[in-house]
Amino acid sequence: MSYERELEWNEPPTVSERRYARWAVVRAAGEPAPSWWPLARIGTVDLYLAPPGAERDAATLSVTPVVAAKRGRRGGGDYTGVDGHIQLDAFPLGDDDPAALPARPHRFPGWPRAARGRGRIRVAVVDVSFDEIAALTAPAEGPFPVGLPGDGGGDARTMGPGHGTQMAGVVQAVCPAAHVGLFHIAGVAGAARPYLAGVDLAAAVATAVDGWRADVVLIAMSDGAWGTPRYLRDVLREAARRGRRGKGTPIFCSVGDPSRNHSRDEDSAALGADDLASQPWVHGIAACDANGRWYRVYPGYDCAGAWGATYNRFGPAVALAALGEPRAWSPHIASDDSSQATAFAAGAAACVLDANRDLTAAELRGMLALTADVPETVDGGRGLGAGTFDARDRLGHSFKIGYGVVNPGAACLAAEDPVCLALLATRPVPDPAGESRARALAQAWSGAVRRAAERGITPARDYARLAPRLARLFLTSMPVREALCWVARHVRALAESAQPELWKAQHHGALMERIRHVIDTAWDALAAAEPDAAARLEALEAALAAPDGSAAVAIVLARMFCPDDMAADGGQGRAGSFALASDAVGDRRRRRGPRRADSGGQPERLPFARPDVPRSVHRSPR
Repeated sequence: MSYERELEWNEPPTVSERRYARWAVVRAAGEPAPSWWPLARIGTVDLYLAPPGAERDAATLSVTPVVAAKRGRRGGGDYTGVDGHIQLDAFPLGDDDPAALPARPHRFPGWPRAARGRGRIRVAVVDVSFDEIAALTAPAEGPFPVGLPGDGGGDARTMGPGHGTQMAGVVQAVCPAAHVGLFHIAGVAGAARPYLAGVDLAAAVATAVDGWRADVVLIAMSDGAWGTPRYLRDVLREAARRGRRGKGTPIFCSVGDPSRNHSRDEDSAALGADDLASQPWVHGIAACDANGRWYRVYPGYDCAGAWGATYNRFGPAVALAALGEPRAWSPHIASDDSSQATAFAAGAAACVLDANRDLTAAELRGMLALTADVPETVDGGRGLGAGTFDARDRLGHSFKIGYGVVNPGAACLAAEDPVCLALLATRPVPDPAGESRARALAQAWSGAVRRAAERGITPARDYARLAPRLARLFLTSMPVREALCWVARHVRALAESAQPELWKAQHHGALMERIRHVIDTAWDALAAAEPDAAARLEALEAALAAPDGSAAVAIVLARMFCPDDMAADGGQGRAGSFALASDAVGDRRRRRGPRRADSGGQPERLPFARPDVPRSVHRSPR
């Protein structure tokens, strides 16, 4: 199997979908026509439903049919490949009237101004089923009906918590500090309506981002036959531009499973460029097993060579992977597959944004990628997609698991401090089993800075205030990244091979110059636009220029990054005060328990740990 597919589609619209035939989604260029119904609003994008023949009654930027024909009709020859559009600019019905009249889109919910303030990180979960929300471990807001109403018979109840309830439960388990909002779109047979999914998702994303002020949006659903019509792309683009007060709202979507690729001939696991998960403003998330490999499920009986089931798709848009094996997240919430993986990644993103509220959506993407765990083997299984696209490119990306397996704790450490980010970004690939040395070094540095700042030492407090901004700068400035990475690689090499006492007694003037170079590059990048940050950088440079600065740095590095010291202190290190503290002796190294990187309370993703649920617990909605 190669990177190709022939998507075939023969399912006619349901009654719920047919009633919108010949209606259009219009993006208004100004005042709407009186006959148009409001559908979605976000930033400069205003979408309306226009009745048949009324789509040109006012100025428009785009006109797209609500119920559009799809490529791939059996015997038609026009099968959709990996880079073609699914939808046609035509209606699939003739002149016959549908069996039911169209219904107005759900009204935009009105939230009080207090809901729009700075507080807990807000995660919007978009789904078709929120049965038994009492199963959640914490209250959630909603569910809010969004998009086009259903016909009343398509949303069949599930046994146990609904799919959306499960996804909200995963988010709450990963990021207990998050405030979760539930956004319900109508479905049929437990899945999103294939002809109306684009309209429903556009309304849901716009309402969650522009109205509810979501910091993260989770769409743990996917189907190769949805496509991404122009109006939905406009909404996704505007969420990336205007969400979170201009910093951008990250959107997480599952890659889905190959059964929804509707391949005409042989099965295909290729993710199409028109898929929702392939859009540039979306994080496409794949599922992996406990060893970080592309997730596969094999028969529970002994059958040598038997193919297993593949609940993944692959392609250049796959951003990251997370655990897809069955897992219980609370007494009443269990899940699996790429849906669970996507919810985990969304929860991790919420933790990272809670650690650094100023991260843009693009910076968050880089932070998650640089701190992801990289397994030794990308796939190595048998069955669909085996033996293809298992390599990583020079940037570390794989078609199957993206940049690696999401690690919330490492990402939170990195978001708060540029030195931690540099240490984690320069660690060896693949990651060794168990805790990495780079992670231990990052925790040691973070703990030392925190303790010095808590003692009121001015340079440490200046650095602590600067650190989140410098972590962002690492992601956007190549000179700053190169300067920090030299120091990180140097320190890691010392920790792994140097003799601490011998090294401590040597001269360290050249090291000090490299540390000052970090400050210089940061000052060059920030001074013109951020004078307060520049002043703090100058204060740090003055502290490093003290007569005993070199000796203080040597002492503190020897204490913090010495392998023996880290082992004796559970990986936390026994750091002195650094030149930040202007005290070469330190504070007698008061012993404290190791600080968790996930200070918000999220469970640490134990790299490549076995799950605690032995079988599949749900199937993803489409």
